[in-house]
Amino acid sequence: MARVRSVDLGGSFLPSLEGVCELLLVRHGEQAFVADMPLAEGVDAPLTQLGRQQADAVGRRLAETAIDAVYTSTMQRARDTGLAVASHHDLTISEHQSLREIHLWEQLPQDKGLVESLGQDELKRIMRAANRSRRWDSYPHAEPRDVFRTRVITELDRIAGDHVGERVVVACHGGVINAYLAHIMESELDTVCTVHHTSITIVRAMDDLRRVVQVNDHEHVKSFQTEINPINAA
Repeated sequence: MARVRSVDLGGSFLPSLEGVCELLLVRHGEQAFVADMPLAEGVDAPLTQLGRQQADAVGRRLAETAIDAVYTSTMQRARDTGLAVASHHDLTISEHQSLREIHLWEQLPQDKGLVESLGQDELKRIMRAANRSRRWDSYPHAEPRDVFRTRVITELDRIAGDHVGERVVVACHGGVINAYLAHIMESELDTVCTVHHTSITIVRAMDDLRRVVQVNDHEHVKSFQTEINPINAA
């Protein structure tokens, strides 16, 4: 007999996490990008001063929330954001390569900047096409979108399966969060919405069901942040 599910996974007031994993997907804080920096430096850029402030704010925001585990990507901006959360719960972080951000320029020389490699006109053409399509395959030099989406979905589903009955923070990246949302929503888009630095997106998992509860909650930064540096928006 098929199991009858009476739990409203998407409800605001879930009575308990019995049989459920609640994933809090936290985007990292603002990263230290500068115009036309060498790609190798930009791939694993650290947090800016604002990014550290954002990470501290999301850590304090979640300090009174019961957290059972904290996962991060291996990129330092995600790792440091995860540490800011874990420090309030006496937890260590678990780093996973498969949670890294998509590498949009992996086929280009990593010791050069984008303008030097592509030229201003070609770079603008690619960015315009990507903004229109909201798909990673608009970037001709990127990690394949299906490879990226598969590694993200596989890892987040594995985490959910390992933490039934628990609440888990995953400090990761905007592309990672969007890949999982697109999967749940069965969307062909790769960027289904904007997720701000250190925003909290909540997904609940039960058996093979996934429900999006909350997206892009960044109330904790609004007391000190009023604008976005356009270089660091992505």
